[in-house]
Amino acid sequence: MRGADLINPALPDELLDDVIRRVGAGPGGGKRDLDACALVCRRWRRLERASRRSARLAASGERADEVLRLVAERFPALADVSVDERLTAAGVVGAVPRSRRPRQARPVHRTSPFRRRRRLPVASSAVHIAPFPLDQPAIDDGSERSCLTDVGLAHLARGCRGLEKLSLIWCSAISSTGLVRIAENCKNLTSLELQACYIGDPGLIAIGEGCKLLKNLNMRFVEGTTDEGLIGLVKSCGQSLVSLSVATCVWLTDASLSAVGSHCPNLEILSVESDRIRDDGVISIAKGCRQLKKLKLQCIGAGDEALDAIGLFCSLLESLSLNNFERFTDRSLSSIAKGCKNLTDLVLNDCQLLTDSSLEFVARNCKKLAQLKINGCQNMETAALEHIGRWCPGLLELSLIFCPRIQDSAFLEIGRGCSLLRTLYLVDCSRISDGALCHIAQGCKNLTELSIRRGYEIGDKALISVAENCKSLRELTLQFCERVSDAGLFAIAENCSLHKLNLCGCTLITDSGLTAIARGCPDLVFLDISVLRVVGDIALAEIGEGCPKLKEIALSHCPEVTDVGLGHLARGCLQVESCQMVYCRQITSAGVATIISGCSRLKKLLVEEWKVSERTRRRAGPVLSFLCTGL
Repeated sequence: MRGADLINPALPDELLDDVIRRVGAGPGGGKRDLDACALVCRRWRRLERASRRSARLAASGERADEVLRLVAERFPALADVSVDERLTAAGVVGAVPRSRRPRQARPVHRTSPFRRRRRLPVASSAVHIAPFPLDQPAIDDGSERSCLTDVGLAHLARGCRGLEKLSLIWCSAISSTGLVRIAENCKNLTSLELQACYIGDPGLIAIGEGCKLLKNLNMRFVEGTTDEGLIGLVKSCGQSLVSLSVATCVWLTDASLSAVGSHCPNLEILSVESDRIRDDGVISIAKGCRQLKKLKLQCIGAGDEALDAIGLFCSLLESLSLNNFERFTDRSLSSIAKGCKNLTDLVLNDCQLLTDSSLEFVARNCKKLAQLKINGCQNMETAALEHIGRWCPGLLELSLIFCPRIQDSAFLEIGRGCSLLRTLYLVDCSRISDGALCHIAQGCKNLTELSIRRGYEIGDKALISVAENCKSLRELTLQFCERVSDAGLFAIAENCSLHKLNLCGCTLITDSGLTAIARGCPDLVFLDISVLRVVGDIALAEIGEGCPKLKEIALSHCPEVTDVGLGHLARGCLQVESCQMVYCRQITSAGVATIISGCSRLKKLLVEEWKVSERTRRRAGPVLSFLCTGL
C-alpha cells in the first residue's frame, strides 16, 4: 500500500537496535549511514541516539558547556569523546556567528507549522565538526566565543557514565575539577588523552583513584602538573596501565619514571620526551617494566648506562626510537642489539656518536628487523647499510635522512639481500646517484613506495630502471630532483599505475611528461606539480580527462597555468577535495570561482586572499575552509 510503513511493525526495538549498532561498527564508525538512519523516523532517531558510541566536538564556540550538556543528554551511550579546540562549528574562516547575524524583519505567523526550531549542531557516530584549517586553536575573530570549562566536563561525566575514551586537546579552561568529576562518574575509563591543557596534580590523582581500568594515558604539553600528580596516578592504577606517553612536559623528572618502573609492571608502550631525564629514570623503567614492546625516548641527559639497562632487562622489545641522545655511543646500541633480538623497528634520530660498528651488531643480532630509519647520524657510512643488506632479509622499510657519507655501493647489498623491501625514503643524501636506485630496482621488485627529496644526482636512468623492475610501485615522490625529465615519467607512466605522485621542484618536467602520467595512471588520487615553471594548461586538461579519481592537487608557483586549465581540471576531476594554487600569476578570481563551482566535494583551498571574491565566499558556504594568504 502506498505510504504504509511495512518495516517498523515487523521490527522490535531490540532487533532494530542491533541493526543500528552493526551499522555503527562499520568503517569510520559508519557516520553517514547512522546519520541516514536517524532521519528515517522518530523511532529510528531515538534508537540511533541511544546507540551512538563516539563524538568529536569543538572546545569553544557559542555556549560550549551547554552544547556538551545537550550532547551528553541526547547520546547517553557515548563511549569515545574527543573535545578539540582546533575544531570549529563554523567551517569557514571568518564566518559570522549566528548571534551576530543581522536579523531580517520577516513576519512569521505564530502558529505556522514551518517555523524553525533552534537545534543543536548535529552529532554523529563519530560526531564530526568541521576541522579548523590550521593545526592550531581557532583564531579569535572578535566574535563572542566561550571555551569549554569544568562545568561542561561535569555534564559529560554525569550524562555518559559509560565513557571509555576521552581526549581533551587545547582545552585551556579545563582544570583538576573537571577531571575529578570524570573520575567520580566514569569508572570504565580506559583511555585518557590530554594535550595543551593546564591540569593540576589533584586531577591526575583522582583519575588514578577512580579509574582503575585505565590502560592508556597520553599527555602532551600539559602544564600545571608536577611529578606528584603522575606518581599519584600510577600508584593507584599502575597495574592496569599498558601505554604511557609523556611528551614536552617540562615538569617530568626521574622521580616520575622511577614511580612508573615501580608500579607499572604490565606497561608495553612507553614514550618519553624530556630534557630533565637522566640515567636513573630510564634504568628504573628498564628494571620494572620488563614487558615493554615499544619504547620511544628523547632524553638528552641520558647516556650509555641507561640504554645498557634497556638491552639487559627488556628482551621483549620490538620497536625502539632513540632521539637526540648526545651521550649515546656504539657501546649501548650494541648492548640493545644483543639483548633485544625481537627488534623489528629501529629509529635513530640525531645520535651523533654512532658509527657503522653499532649497526653491524644490530644487523647480526636482530634478524627480524623490518623498519629502519636513520636521521642525522652523520658518522654512519656505507658499511652500516651493507651490514643491514647482508643480515636483515626481512627489511620492509628503509629511511635515510641527511646521511651525507653513505654512497651508492651500500645499496648493492640492500638490493641483493632485502628483496622484500617495499618502502624507501631518501632525504638529503647528497652522494646517492642513479646507481644506487638501479641496485634497488633490480633487487627489490616489490617496491611500492619511493620517496626522494633533494636528490640532486638522481635522474632519468634511475626512474627508467625503477619503472622496468618495480611494477607494483604506487607512490612516487621526487621533490627537487632537478635531473629528472619527461623521459623518466614516460617510463613510469608505461609500467606503473601510480596512486600518488609528487614532482615538486622537478624543473625539467613539461606538459609532455604530465600528459603521459595522465594517460597511464588513471587511478591517481594525489598530485603535486608545484614549482614546475613550464607546465601549463595542456597538462591540466590531460589530467582532467585522464585522472577522474584525483582528490588532492597542488600546483603552486606554476606561472604558466591559467583559468582555462583550471576549467578543464574542474570539469574532469569531480572528486577533488583539496587544492593549493598560490603564486600562480595567471590565475584570477574567475579561476578560483571555477574550481569552487566545479568541484562540489572541495573542502580546502589554498589561494591568495585577494583572488577570492565575496560572491565566491558566499557560494562556497560552510563546507569549504579557505586557507587564504595575505599576498
